[in-house]
Amino acid sequence: MVRVPGEWLEKARFFYERARSDLEQGVYWAACFEAQQAVELLLKGLQVGLSGSHEFTHDLARLLRGLEALGVRVPGELYPLADALTPHYTMARYPGRKPIVYDEDTGRRCVEYAERIWRWALEAAKDP
Repeated sequence: MVRVPGEWLEKARFFYERARSDLEQGVYWAACFEAQQAVELLLKGLQVGLSGSHEFTHDLARLLRGLEALGVRVPGELYPLADALTPHYTMARYPGRKPIVYDEDTGRRCVEYAERIWRWALEAAKDP
């Protein structure tokens, strides 16, 4: 069992819960940003639990590859979800012209992808 350090898990859970709440409140850009952050913090927390350090990136697919390098089996179907969430780290935060429309469909997709990666990561922490 991999122990995700408490502060990493606490912050990841905070963003995960905020993403779900903001989705229901119709704040779709925030839900997408928070979904990305929840996954990033959880994946980095797994890396810290396994190796004592983490990669300095916001690229969720890269974090998954880093976990594989540490011996964790990552299902291939998570990589497209990670790639879809990664841009929201920056795109959702800055006003102005965006190639992404933050509507209900986008918000729901972001939260769903985060939930799928979240469930896998918690299982991986139990059985690396």
